[in-house]
Amino acid sequence: MSLPGALALSLALTEIIEIPICFLFGFRGRELVIAMLANVVTNPPVVFLIYLLSVATSLPKWSFTLALELSAFIAEALIYRSATETKLPMLVSFTANAVSYSAGLLITAFLL
Repeated sequence: MSLPGALALSLALTEIIEIPICFLFGFRGRELVIAMLANVVTNPPVVFLIYLLSVATSLPKWSFTLALELSAFIAEALIYRSATETKLPMLVSFTANAVSYSAGLLITAFLL
């Protein structure tokens, strides 16, 4: 798959998985839009940097993937804390990111 295709697929799957999770945590209306935009801000850079570092470095992939995914989790939690009414921004962000990352691993392993 091409890099642009991988970026688009990753963002689409992230939105499909994370927005319902945010909804389950009580996000509505404007807050769901904020969650979608938070994913637009964090997902493409993370996917691009994982791709770039996979090609350009001999570091184990898990090391930079962990650091990049952790940065996305923190960035989204900060966005949720400042721009939504949720009392649990870290839990929402952690849950959404853990589920979408795990789903991505399963999709990659079994379908792509």
